[in-house]
Parts: sequence; C-alpha cells; structure tokens
Amino acid sequence: MSYHSALEAAGAEVHVFESFGSYQGDWWAKVTYKGQTGWIQGSFGSCSGCDAFEAEFDYSDTACDSHRYNEQPNCEPCQVLKKAYEEKLAKFGEGFLDGIISQEAAEEYAGKHKDWDSEAEKMVAFLKEHA
Repeated sequence: MSYHSALEAAGAEVHVFESFGSYQGDWWAKVTYKGQTGWIQGSFGSCSGCDAFEAEFDYSDTACDSHRYNEQPNCEPCQVLKKAYEEKLAKFGEGFLDGIISQEAAEEYAGKHKDWDSEAEKMVAFLKEHA
C-alpha cells in the first residue's frame, strides 16, 4: 500500500502519481475528486521515521493471527481487520484531497526551491508533461 492507494481508497481517481527524491521526499498526484481535477502534493520524509504513511500503516494488520501470512477471505476476523484497514486508509487519503491546486500553482510550488533542490526542475517537468 502507498499514498497512491490511500488516495484511491478515499475515492479519488488518480491520473498520474510520481515520487521524487527531493529534500523531504515529495510526491505529486494529478487527481479528480468530487468533480475537481488538479494536483496534490505530499512529502514522504527523508527517512522512514518521518514518513506519515509508514508511521500510520507500517504495522497494520489486515489478517488475523492465524492467517497473518496467508489472509483468508472467508475468515471473519480477517474480514473485520481488512475492513478496518481499508477505512483507515481512506481516511488517511482524504487528508490530502482538500488541497487540490491548479496547474500553475503546482508548477510554482514545485519550483520554489530550484536554486538548491536538484529535484525541483524534475518535478516541474513532470507537472508540465502531465498538464
């Protein structure tokens, strides 16, 4: 699972998603959500300890103890855990979807540190490629 899957779980149509090795590890996604199409951005941090997704989901269980490595679709405890995980994933994804921005705003934001962040130009190029 990933930020991409969290956005989809929240109900967004993800047109394109890309991660960049910038200072804080940026990701960009072009989405359509509740009739609005545009860009959203997030950071996955420079290490696993500061990645919001990993902090929230790294040890999440989607199967009961008996089926930890072999999830069983007909096992009621597995179903309960999987449903809870999917709800948590959707709620996490929703947190990013209230900040959809325009193409111009995305390009401006992505390029704001181009004087020192070597990934800034790559991010702007990606955004322009998928305008």
